[in-house]
Amino acid sequence: MNWTLDQLQAFVTAAHLGSFSSAARKLGKAQSRISSAIANLEIDLGFELFDRNPRYPVLTELGQQMLPEAQFVLAQCQRFGSRAQFAADHDLISLRIAMDEAVPIETTSTIFSRFGQQFPQINLVITSGSRDDVANVIANEQADIGLMLKSTALPMDVEFNSLGYFKKILIFGKGHPLAKLASLSRTQLQAHRQLVLCNRSGEGREQAFSPSHWYIDSYYVICDLAVQNQGWAMVPEHIADSNWFANHIHVRDCAQLFSSTMLEVGVVTRCDKSIGHIEKWFISQLKELIVK
Repeated sequence: MNWTLDQLQAFVTAAHLGSFSSAARKLGKAQSRISSAIANLEIDLGFELFDRNPRYPVLTELGQQMLPEAQFVLAQCQRFGSRAQFAADHDLISLRIAMDEAVPIETTSTIFSRFGQQFPQINLVITSGSRDDVANVIANEQADIGLMLKSTALPMDVEFNSLGYFKKILIFGKGHPLAKLASLSRTQLQAHRQLVLCNRSGEGREQAFSPSHWYIDSYYVICDLAVQNQGWAMVPEHIADSNWFANHIHVRDCAQLFSSTMLEVGVVTRCDKSIGHIEKWFISQLKELIVK
């Protein structure tokens, strides 16, 4: 067989994006080159990977089976390239860090203080935003390392490595009807509006438990609305305990009401980027501070 990495890349990208034209835009190539690459791959394999009869190409059964194999080959090539890059790397002159705004401020301030002492010659570029902002700047190579709460969907060029977990707790305002109850049940929660996290495009939503709910793109805004008695919410414990909200909300442990009350936090990097010794130091410090 004489298939090439370019053919596998065209196949995988088209499968993820759902069309040859989208794959061409993603890879910066003409659509005809993508179509030819996939067609030649199919000839070499001896079977079709896509059904082209619908308006948009759909993976055949064999195409679905071959997709993870192609992804594995490309991932191996990325690792090979990363190792080669790491072997030839020079010391960094700057490091770009993207931070999820929901990560504890105490953690970020501590690690940056340590970084300044350990690497005084390195320039830092620090940005913050929602979890999707962090993932996207890593995917677009606008940052080197991202620290974020885990999202259900990541760009395909980005990988997530877990560092630990934050606890989620149940909150509502002191004037909310739930504040009058000595104990809470799932039925009582469903009778009131829930404030639920989503990403900044309004998609990527956490699952709502109550039939009445608002989607908001920031845990801090959610807490502020809870203070105003606009609903109940499940938020990271460290945000609810912050000076902004601690004296204005009721906090309840929700472990007996919900099966999952933990938020996973981790580092995101590009799959094809090598991790140098400075980045490794940064990640090890994050793990030390988060996993206590």
